[in-house]
Amino acid sequence: MAERLTKRGGIWYYVRRVPPQFLAFEKRSPVRLSTGIRVADDRAGVKASRKAKQLEIDLEASWLARAGQGARAAALALEDARERARALELPYKPIEDAIRETVEDIVRRRLAALEPGDRRHDPATVAAALGGVPLSTIKLSGLADELEIAKKAMLAKYSEGQLRKWRNGKRRAIDVLIKVIGDKDIQRVSRDDALLYVDHWTERVVDGEVLAATANRNLTHITGALSAVARRHRLPLDRVFQGLRLEGAKSRPRPPFSPWWIVNRILAPGALDTMNEEERAILRVMINTGARPSEIINLREPHIVLNSNIPHIQVRPDDRVLKTEQSYRDLPLVGVALDAMRKFPDGFPRYRDNGDAFSAAANKFLEDHGLRETDQHTVYSLRHSFKDRLRHAEAPDELTDELMGHDTHKPIYGDGHGLHVKLKYLEKIALMPGMDVPRPLVLIRKVAG
Repeated sequence: MAERLTKRGGIWYYVRRVPPQFLAFEKRSPVRLSTGIRVADDRAGVKASRKAKQLEIDLEASWLARAGQGARAAALALEDARERARALELPYKPIEDAIRETVEDIVRRRLAALEPGDRRHDPATVAAALGGVPLSTIKLSGLADELEIAKKAMLAKYSEGQLRKWRNGKRRAIDVLIKVIGDKDIQRVSRDDALLYVDHWTERVVDGEVLAATANRNLTHITGALSAVARRHRLPLDRVFQGLRLEGAKSRPRPPFSPWWIVNRILAPGALDTMNEEERAILRVMINTGARPSEIINLREPHIVLNSNIPHIQVRPDDRVLKTEQSYRDLPLVGVALDAMRKFPDGFPRYRDNGDAFSAAANKFLEDHGLRETDQHTVYSLRHSFKDRLRHAEAPDELTDELMGHDTHKPIYGDGHGLHVKLKYLEKIALMPGMDVPRPLVLIRKVAG
């Protein structure tokens, strides 16, 4: 340990360069860990060397765990034990379960299976028959980290904001599962545990705390995590959550804002004056492009094309992942959307890669200023309004899907519709302050009543 000890502030420190195979999991390089032993009390570093060895053991164990190597080796040993047990026509059970069998079963089946030939002299065969290989030790509390390793190729393309959102959803679902059933090994999660988890969410749905769709989303997070981690470590997990989705889980549809409301309320003179400038501009771009908030707030200067015969924005990944392949598209700018982008030719740095912050702020503004048409309307309802207006303008379905960036699950042929065709329909449906728009009948009845 002497070569890995150094003095700092009168304390012995353990210093270690990170091996190349662990650089993906360890951002510190080198790693410096205090032994907690004062140099004045241990001038030769004897005690510090012993403490440093303990620190090294723990550090290397954490690296192996984060890289999944320790768990993988254990999984391979367990898989071999299961195969040997099947060859002996025995169900594999870890020893703590095997000893719960009747004495007759243990003697007649397990011990008898070791009698032929030299089986009893082979440690691996004995372990397979008597349960000498423990189950994996991946706890639910470590499931999120294991999942991130399993999905590292996919997550490498995510922006920081997307990665944060992905992590939060998975960790929340797992935290609730741990709260309900305890921090179990993932191979010991049973059907009864799954039913308890579903019962927990069912009660919250019945009490009106969450929608059934929210409960099912959490179930999906859990089943996806268990499946991915089990596949990575070759663990034969039972599908204990299969068939447990809650019924009546249709997502609550976001109603579209009526054109009248957008023109006479949201775009009314002074209505958005106290909103911060970036929020106000993003809303106006949404109104006449139908783009997702996340697509607008992440626009960068190269993809805001204002010096063109058809000014437009280009929805591109830009160090993040687009929602669908079809999200990659160009959208002409007309009316209030064009005016807004001219004020922000470099994009919206305040909300870049932080769509949740924008949505929360914008929805609160609409709520506080009476700009929600009903309690169900949100900022995203502007996108639904855009699609409705395209439908009323009799835009072809393929063009509508292309403008919306929807995944139609159909083969893509050609380069799609050009900017001139898109502009033709966007000019038909563009909304401007003060324009004459029919008042919706539902609103008239509401006011009259």
